[in-house]
Amino acid sequence: MIRKIRLRWIIGILLANICAVPFQGQYHVIPGKTNPASSAECLPETPARICQGTTEVDHCYAPPSDKDIIFGLEPRATPVGQLDGIELTLFTAMYSSCGSGTLTKYSLLMVRGGELVNLLPSVELSNQSDYKFWNLPEFSSLPVLVTADFIWDYTTIKKSNYIEETHSAPHRYRMNAYVYDTKSGRYLQKVRFDTTKMYSGQQDAEEINIVDAEKAVIMAKLRQNRTY
Repeated sequence: MIRKIRLRWIIGILLANICAVPFQGQYHVIPGKTNPASSAECLPETPARICQGTTEVDHCYAPPSDKDIIFGLEPRATPVGQLDGIELTLFTAMYSSCGSGTLTKYSLLMVRGGELVNLLPSVELSNQSDYKFWNLPEFSSLPVLVTADFIWDYTTIKKSNYIEETHSAPHRYRMNAYVYDTKSGRYLQKVRFDTTKMYSGQQDAEEINIVDAEKAVIMAKLRQNRTY
């Protein structure tokens, strides 16, 4: 009898704890459709989606696309923090035209009014890019997103008869930093600049790590541009 009472007490405590946890992290991703006649994983025909719940296809978010660039490949969802107790989820989906380059759309989502809402402006990065979320309480209670994407100097390519500045060769990079703005309830671009240094591309390095290398410059510009 004592064992039954104790078991019921334990079950009751567990149920109470479960009910106290807010509904978070329950979503599933759906890849976009590709041409079934093609064996290549490229040229998606529909965008990828992330949907609330584990099986439903309602209350979904799809990255904005157009007829030429559709972000439907390799969708991924990663929790990156919380805002007012609600989970923030980084959702990425890629476009490929079957060549050496790809383009990935980045969306930072949270549930507002029952729907998934993107807090970022348009953020698209190539496969020669780098990004990091930094915890910088000096600027925001939410993670700061910093991105780096290569700059392709077509003038140099032509002058060198397409020998220099090839796709995976060393490049300068365009840096951006996005900080959450409490007034608008969205992330805003606070820093934008081009590196003076050229960094190794994919043909010379297994991993592109530009963001950390430029951290001192980024931090200085964040402080200089602070208006919040």
